[in-house]
Amino acid sequence: MALTQYPLDKTFIVAAWLEAILYGTVDSQFGPHSYGATGIYFCGFWFSVYINSLGGRVSSHNRIMRGSSVVMFVIATVHVGMNGYRTVVGYTDYANAPGESVAFLGQISSWHNIFKDVLYTIQSLLGDAMAIYRCYIVWQDYRFVILPVAMLVTSTVAGSMVTVLFAKLAPDASIFSHTLTAWIDVFYSMAVAQNIITTSLIALRLWQVETQSKHLRIGGGVILPMLRILMESAALYLFVEILLLSMYTVGYNVQFIVLETVTPIVGITFGMITIRIILRSQRPLQDGEYDGHATVTSVPMRRIAVNITTQLEDDGSEGKMPPV
Repeated sequence: MALTQYPLDKTFIVAAWLEAILYGTVDSQFGPHSYGATGIYFCGFWFSVYINSLGGRVSSHNRIMRGSSVVMFVIATVHVGMNGYRTVVGYTDYANAPGESVAFLGQISSWHNIFKDVLYTIQSLLGDAMAIYRCYIVWQDYRFVILPVAMLVTSTVAGSMVTVLFAKLAPDASIFSHTLTAWIDVFYSMAVAQNIITTSLIALRLWQVETQSKHLRIGGGVILPMLRILMESAALYLFVEILLLSMYTVGYNVQFIVLETVTPIVGITFGMITIRIILRSQRPLQDGEYDGHATVTSVPMRRIAVNITTQLEDDGSEGKMPPV
């Protein structure tokens, strides 16, 4: 049975609308016993900047993570602004032109579409790079990131080729053109595979630390809550990437809608992990709860805890915010 396509004129306006919603809304709660939040991405970003500024000592890891967060926010802001420009121009200035708004918005070789695609590519690659960095910080062994780095390099090449090909295609070329499909499939596939690998490796290390520390404490620990936060937050980005790959593979126009959500979702995922980990670190320890200061055999548990929380924008027990 032939696939019934969603109309392109509706696709483009829904894509811009949905991206604006995601840019403006994050699911989280800032209560003392809730680590998820409901508010605005813009406000959530500045909230994370604020609470990070109260942590006192700033390590090189914190600088890297904070710098990446700022870059992601700038890219997401420019991207949603560009989509706003395209939507306004396409549905007003080109409303009565030949081909109407679809002719303007669907021209993949136009400067505004290429610029928007470059922003998306950079954002996606930056999010993947920071996932690799987190993985390295947790394991402290470059061997665990060799494969993800190779995938990132492949993604970079594929993303660059797509951008170059965009500029060379005819104005009426389709995103599903045979010239593009091979490179785009590689880019999407590498993103999905790399995120599965890095998230699984981080989860494995956290589980190892939790297992090794069990006999040193009475009561709960901090590692499993971190693991839950990581998996829940990373699942959002991974789900969108899998959905995007699926929609593009079958040639469904809805992939345009999913595509426009990736840029803000990368920043949302990054920010969710940051805020939830910091808020979790401020919760008073329950009776018998392990705070990460012990050592198991040759594995320094406090170092692992500090590394894990540092790469998630916190600095362990010594980086707790003063009471406000």
